[in-house]
Amino acid sequence: MSTDAAMPPTDAPAPTAERAVAGPVAVPSDTSGGSLSARLREARARLEPERPSIPAPRSPEGVVPPAVFGRGAGAPAADLVEAVDELLERLVELEDDPQEPDRRALVRAVELVATGVPDAGWSADDRLEGESLLGAADLAGTLHTEAAELLERLDAEERAAPAVEVDAVVTALRVARMVLDLESFARQVR
Repeated sequence: MSTDAAMPPTDAPAPTAERAVAGPVAVPSDTSGGSLSARLREARARLEPERPSIPAPRSPEGVVPPAVFGRGAGAPAADLVEAVDELLERLVELEDDPQEPDRRALVRAVELVATGVPDAGWSADDRLEGESLLGAADLAGTLHTEAAELLERLDAEERAAPAVEVDAVVTALRVARMVLDLESFARQVR
């Protein structure tokens, strides 16, 4: 028996169709932002349940798209996904272009905290003003509060995988705020 009979004619490409699924979609894997954004992007990816790819049924006329299905069981609430996306957007904006002295001081503190606790005087070496340290500490506090609220909600909804990533962001912001406060205090005392 010939295998040519089982093969479709090559003059017409085999139709393939994948349909878009309604509801929130996973965050594109990009590299914008920094370490905080990367952790929150991972939390966002873990928040989405896996979606199987369902091929469309074939008919004599071609491919017939399947019916549109609603969000599956276990999908996160839309407002929870939106809260993660909003915080992610703020962190990407902060880490991508820290032109303001307060933002630059916070980004630098987060970088230093990731490698260990910085020595006193790091802000003078980075040419950061004392007022910038105070503003950065306030900004870190605001972002920490938002991330902590998001973490509480993830814990309440028993979404452990994204909660682990958000917890890392909460911790980094808390430690960065402490470092900024201590550095600000040390510079005022001198």
